[in-house]
Amino acid sequence: MSQPCPDVIAFPESPATHPDRWVLMNVHTRQSLGAGPEVLEVLGAPDTATDKTYRVWKIWRFSHLDGLLADPSRFKRDAATWGDPELVDHTALVKLLTEQCLLIDDLDAYRARFDIKRSLLDRQRFGTYHQELGQQLIAFQRADPAAWWLQQKFTPDLSAIRKDNLYGAVQDRFLDEWLPKRLTPGMRVLDLGCGAGTIAHKMSRLGASVLGVDPNTEYIRLASERAVGDASFEALDLNTPGALDALPAASFDAVFMSDALLFYFVPYEPGKPLDLQRFIADVRWLLKPGGSFWSLEPHPVFYVQPWLGDADRPFTVMTEYLHTRWRINPPLSALTRPFLESGFVVTGVEEPAARRDDAEVGKRDAAFASEFPVWLLVEFQLAGA
Repeated sequence: MSQPCPDVIAFPESPATHPDRWVLMNVHTRQSLGAGPEVLEVLGAPDTATDKTYRVWKIWRFSHLDGLLADPSRFKRDAATWGDPELVDHTALVKLLTEQCLLIDDLDAYRARFDIKRSLLDRQRFGTYHQELGQQLIAFQRADPAAWWLQQKFTPDLSAIRKDNLYGAVQDRFLDEWLPKRLTPGMRVLDLGCGAGTIAHKMSRLGASVLGVDPNTEYIRLASERAVGDASFEALDLNTPGALDALPAASFDAVFMSDALLFYFVPYEPGKPLDLQRFIADVRWLLKPGGSFWSLEPHPVFYVQPWLGDADRPFTVMTEYLHTRWRINPPLSALTRPFLESGFVVTGVEEPAARRDDAEVGKRDAAFASEFPVWLLVEFQLAGA
């Protein structure tokens, strides 16, 4: 017997122009369906058959493919673009609602699906965010995840961060304003996971002496070719124990890491954790007395939360925080505690935000990221400085 799924919300999309077009969303699975208001009656009494015809729009899309900072809500925006509805009878509607986890037959069986995927072809288990993204890219799009990651963040030649999304509107702009306040001429900085050197080059242009390390030899080649000022680059696999031992102890004033520390808390591959304590010990060993570790990561609260509400008045819905099942970010306490227990103190916290009037990104993007920050920067300093 069908029953309403307790994880479903309903809200109008484009109510000023299309008040009869609603979005039904499962906030845990991120599945959705466009529906006429008559469909809401079926959600409340799915086993009461009628002779009515119901309007539905198949609006679900894996919007993360547009970029890691694109609208993560997974449905087609602007009801005017939905096209003509599909007209279905009661039986077909119940089947469709069940497929989208808007109705369920068995609550226990439904909840059992919230588990790690066993393979890229596993459609039964919902898996983690990283598994979903990998499944979409590799199994369904036949795309290289590493190449896709670069394309969604950087310009085609990898020389700069794209300006047409929130990477440019928030992260890049924030670093342009923040780094000059922290760097002094000759300051020695280690950029861990430097990629093609985009941020390392920013720091060297400001007078810092920068060493960038990354496991990808092609990125290191590009970074070296474009090096400016006092910047050098080495290929090192940060996940290999002892890889950083090749660097001299107590030789850096600051260690910088962006978009990578999260993997020490929520591994990219479930069941294959990275050694966080070894990483922290390496950072301590590399820093000069009183040196700082700067961590710039996706925000542990708001990153990948759905962008709901009007484009200029956004809100979101939280489904998890302390106990991470699907998301990729540790809670604030889990992020800071290991460093505090290892002799660091927190000396600064920043939540970079967009500008609401930013013309280079979409109105909804700017409005959401100006209210709900999608990045978090934490400055840790060795205690006793």
